[in-house]
Amino acid sequence: MAFSIRSLKIRQQILLVTLPPLVVLLCAIALLFYAYWMALHAGRGTRRSLESVAQGEQLLRHAAEMHLGVRGYVFTRDHAFLAPYEEAVAQIPAELANLRELESDSPSQSAEVDAIQRGLNRWQTEWANPTITSVNRGSLAESSQLVTEGERRLASVRTLMLTLLEEDRAENYAALRETEQQMRRMLGLALGVALMVALALAMVTREVAGLLEQPVRQLIEASERVSRGDFQPSLPPPADNEFGILSRSFSHMTNALRQEREELAALNRFSEAVPQCTSEVEVYDHILHSLKERFRPTQVMIFKLNPAENVLEAAATLVPLPEEVRDWPVIPEPHNCKAVRMGRRFRVNDVKAEPLLCPAKFVAPSEGSYYCGPLIAGGVIIGAVRVEGSKDFWTPERESLLESYLSGAATALSNLRLLESTKQQANVDELTGLYNRRFVEEYARKLIAMARRQGHPLGIIMMDLDHFKEVNDVYGHEVGDRVLRQFAKTVTRALREANVAARYGGEEFLVVLPETLPKGCLLVAERIRKAVERMVVPSGTDKPLPQLTVSLGIAVYPEHGQGLEELLQASDKALYESKRAGRNRTTLYVRQEEPAS
Repeated sequence: MAFSIRSLKIRQQILLVTLPPLVVLLCAIALLFYAYWMALHAGRGTRRSLESVAQGEQLLRHAAEMHLGVRGYVFTRDHAFLAPYEEAVAQIPAELANLRELESDSPSQSAEVDAIQRGLNRWQTEWANPTITSVNRGSLAESSQLVTEGERRLASVRTLMLTLLEEDRAENYAALRETEQQMRRMLGLALGVALMVALALAMVTREVAGLLEQPVRQLIEASERVSRGDFQPSLPPPADNEFGILSRSFSHMTNALRQEREELAALNRFSEAVPQCTSEVEVYDHILHSLKERFRPTQVMIFKLNPAENVLEAAATLVPLPEEVRDWPVIPEPHNCKAVRMGRRFRVNDVKAEPLLCPAKFVAPSEGSYYCGPLIAGGVIIGAVRVEGSKDFWTPERESLLESYLSGAATALSNLRLLESTKQQANVDELTGLYNRRFVEEYARKLIAMARRQGHPLGIIMMDLDHFKEVNDVYGHEVGDRVLRQFAKTVTRALREANVAARYGGEEFLVVLPETLPKGCLLVAERIRKAVERMVVPSGTDKPLPQLTVSLGIAVYPEHGQGLEELLQASDKALYESKRAGRNRTTLYVRQEEPAS
């Protein structure tokens, strides 16, 4: 029973509680109407019986009056005694008719009424009328005997009347007793039905109240547990009623809250991890890992905006790019990317049904959906991200979550680039674009330590432009700055990628050559010297600049020193020797023998 009631809807359960009282009320009303009908019926029968008794008594009285009237007339010959007789004679037919109608429900009593009428008619025709006629003629014999004969004749009729009266009285008493018994039985039946219905109602009410209370308590407890962060609450059992619907809705809401909380926690972890990255590659790895974990995409492409070359370069991808674009993974014109051009995201939920909105068509997916969003930091677009997924994958909620990831990534990338730019400004000479003295000394110390661990050589070339002070004095500092810039470009072109050139101060420059022996250092120094000889710098005036030359001094670790200071002193001494020997030459440091004491 509990299961069947639990499966009912709340309205049906409430009806189950409210219907029994309604049935009891209807039964009570029906019993009331029945009792009222019985009372009416009993009252009608009682009234008929009483009327029959009254009518019989009146008929009996009129019969007695008839006899007394004739008797008085017989003894007194006074016509006044005939008035009651005649009045009774006139009323008796109507009274008999009324009595017959009242006794119509009982054939035996109707027959008795007919017998009374016949007896009265015989008494009247056989005794009363003849007696009155005889008195009127004066031929009446013995009066006492005649009156006795009349009484005898009327006695049988009176007996019938008394019998009818007794029957009516007995019938009335029986009807009253039957009505009383029926009322008692009906009252007992009503009390029994009411008691049974009350017990059943109490049981059903208790059961339904428990069924209504239990899921409400479970839902309240579940909501409290969810508010405390427990997303695995105990919910009401499955049912087809409103509580089942509410339980399913609560479960869906709990799952959505749990998923939202997990997404928020993952986003917080991403937001905490990305700012700690020390390179853009590390940021790209975090983006790919997080998007793969949260969205399960088929492909993720991160594009980096290169303003110098005016391209969008695929800096990182979740799945390797096809062979045909791997060597040149770029979108030639950034504005071909719709996300970059519009500065906002766009999506295609079904590439087969919707037009391909991205005019770049860079490795466009052939099925499913994709989302493209710009990477914006400080109002500046620094790149774009494309995320590909299944058909109809992108919902407003997923788009909002993805934009949160992209916003955090864009900020981290922008901060890294700003930091790199700051470092670059701190480490680079503003005039020549070469590294400055502070950076090259720090860098050289690291290389010396590495060379010491690995047992490799390291070369230092100290350079100084010959007669540069005269250029400044004669042509001005603007031309001198031009000479320094051109010299920096010439030196950079003459070096390998692993070599580092720096402006050490004024017109003095330094080159660090990792893993280079003295012979290799001499070759590099001579290549620089000859390139400077061929260097042409316009003076901007009618007077051309004289030929520029450079003097170079070389020192090599570990032959000429164990630390940077020793190597710098050795290369500076070798440079001094080049200057002293006539400039425009290269000198390898030679350790001087200490004089014997």
